[in-house]
Amino acid sequence: MHDSFPSGSKIAQETNSSEQLHQWCNEHCLPHHEHSQHSHLQQNARPSPLLVWSVGLSFVTVVGLCAVVGILVMRVLTKKYYNRFITFFVSVGVGSLSGSAMFHLLPQAFDLAQEHSHGGFGEEHTHDNHDYLNKSFAAIIGIYLFFFSDKIIKIVVESRKRPQKDSAELHQARHRHGNTKKDHAENGQPTNGKDLKVDQSNENLLRTNEGKDKRFDVDHSIKQQTHALCIHDHDVKEGDSVIATVAWMIILGDGLHNFIDGVTIGASFSESLLSGISVSVAVLCEEFPHELGDVAILLDSGMTMRQALFYNLLSALTCYIGFIIGVLIGNITHTFAAYTFGFAGGMFLYISLGCMMPEMKNAMEKALNVSRKSGLEVLALQTSGLLTGLACMYLMARYGENIEF
Repeated sequence: MHDSFPSGSKIAQETNSSEQLHQWCNEHCLPHHEHSQHSHLQQNARPSPLLVWSVGLSFVTVVGLCAVVGILVMRVLTKKYYNRFITFFVSVGVGSLSGSAMFHLLPQAFDLAQEHSHGGFGEEHTHDNHDYLNKSFAAIIGIYLFFFSDKIIKIVVESRKRPQKDSAELHQARHRHGNTKKDHAENGQPTNGKDLKVDQSNENLLRTNEGKDKRFDVDHSIKQQTHALCIHDHDVKEGDSVIATVAWMIILGDGLHNFIDGVTIGASFSESLLSGISVSVAVLCEEFPHELGDVAILLDSGMTMRQALFYNLLSALTCYIGFIIGVLIGNITHTFAAYTFGFAGGMFLYISLGCMMPEMKNAMEKALNVSRKSGLEVLALQTSGLLTGLACMYLMARYGENIEF
């Protein structure tokens, strides 16, 4: 084996400490393990250019066609199921955006998504560093736990208030009915069964019309919910000039947002195929409900269906431009990709937590004003959507490296 043992004096000098003995053994006894110290390896090797461009452009195309698919869905589904569909997909978008930021983008920006290699005394093993995933998951659970706790408390409080509210409204209706009969008697007018029937019907209308008005508010809130992205928030006012301005602002805002999404997707694919797919799925889940809202507002502003689709697809072309720039610069330097991941992670968190979650809150509260059943139904759809988006992003981050392309 090899090397002759050094002289006694040399051994005495090199064995003054265990660290020196360990170093001597590594150098002389285990020459095939030259890198025994702790080293960091990238989670996935950079994909080939063919995969980057083919898979990446395919996802960008799917994102750009969200409006077309949305219009087909609008034509197939009834209003009731369409509202439920949008409520669910908005929640999926919130879960996937926040999950992509916490499980993929921010860890890659800080170089946390890496494998670790250890070696020494003839043994070298590699293990995945998934500790950051569990901590990120705990942070997200803390956010959504308080969100849903607040909603459940409001449901309980509203359920206790509703009987008192209904009783007060019924008492007011009966009081008005009594005053009507009294006025008729004082004026010498007969209080016949017909008058009583009309008053009873008015009382019933009092108890039912409110529910209808609130149902309309819920349907209107769904439309606002699909348009919750802060860059799109504009008040649609009466007047052709104002409406036209809002429509063009929406188109320009979509173009800018799609460009940023394209840069993020391109930089992610240049880093690894898994990162690109996860970011693309998150963007897709977020864009789908908002593209529906964009088309609806463009139609309300006087555009035809063909015009709305044309301008929506035109703004989607900026996503291709952003993707090309993201891939080219991402291949040049890793530093650019890291800063892009950090920027996109912050943007995703703001969109999901700062813009979309308040709209989810308003949608549930307006549904709760209609009835407790409607509020619980919206809450169930939102919970399932959030869990779906989060689970998808977590599983891709945890087990995605086992997928071979």
